[in-house]
Amino acid sequence: MPSKYLIYTCCFHQEIYTDILLYLISSFKKTCSNIDFLVYTTSDLKEIIKSKYPDNANILFFEKNFYKTMNQARISKLDIFDYPDIDNYEKVIYIDADTILTKDASPLFDAIQEDVIYTVGEGNILCEAEYWGRSLFLKENPQCVDREGLSSFVMGFKNIPSIKKLFTKTKQAFYLDMYQNKLKFYDQPFLNFFFIQNNMCNTDIYKSLIKSRQSAETAIAENLVGVHFAGCPGHGHVKMDLLKDFQTNFERLNKPKMSEEDKNHRIFLLQKELEEMRQKTAKLEALLTQI
Repeated sequence: MPSKYLIYTCCFHQEIYTDILLYLISSFKKTCSNIDFLVYTTSDLKEIIKSKYPDNANILFFEKNFYKTMNQARISKLDIFDYPDIDNYEKVIYIDADTILTKDASPLFDAIQEDVIYTVGEGNILCEAEYWGRSLFLKENPQCVDREGLSSFVMGFKNIPSIKKLFTKTKQAFYLDMYQNKLKFYDQPFLNFFFIQNNMCNTDIYKSLIKSRQSAETAIAENLVGVHFAGCPGHGHVKMDLLKDFQTNFERLNKPKMSEEDKNHRIFLLQKELEEMRQKTAKLEALLTQI
């Protein structure tokens, strides 16, 4: 039966992100989930991804070939309603490529109950850093009250017209500012402003399910669905060591423990092998004494 759920990610701008993406794809495969997985990328990068990850039979691809800049790459996550088969899905989750899934993503889908976008709350909208949309909020309302912002490395939502309309409106504002003002921090301020201003986001529920910059120990202890390796947009090489270290530690710590029954059976086999070696040694010594 076809999945009614879709996870998608984007891979544009730099070839090194194809290597980063492989960590996400591999971790998704290890969960043995029957949820559909889509990679939004260019035709050239698609072929590179497929060559680097031959086990891609169940990976879907959506291609757009004129996305060349970091700005376009960052806002591409809002293009999902252009995907020809989007109507096949009831719920959709976007995940940044620099993320490792540590278990089946079903809890992220189960959490999607209201007609809003589920993201992870982070920072504050009036922060001087501008990352969470300070100038946009103050331009709309100089008396704006500060509140928690959001990080869009993960977005969960229903496939409904109101979400599609919000994505379109956000993209239009983003591109207008990109051409007029050259942006202050990529897509993040716009997502904060439009999602929050329209009361179209839940920034609480995902906090306990998926986090940024966590250790393997924390991911296991808190039973997280995934960990995102934030920072350094456009500098994929910085993330590679972080992803590799996390995956190595996670696999080491999450290795199934041997049961007492298995331990005893293993000890029995080792003792049996040891006894056989003793018998062979004794026979060899006996032969040597006869020479």
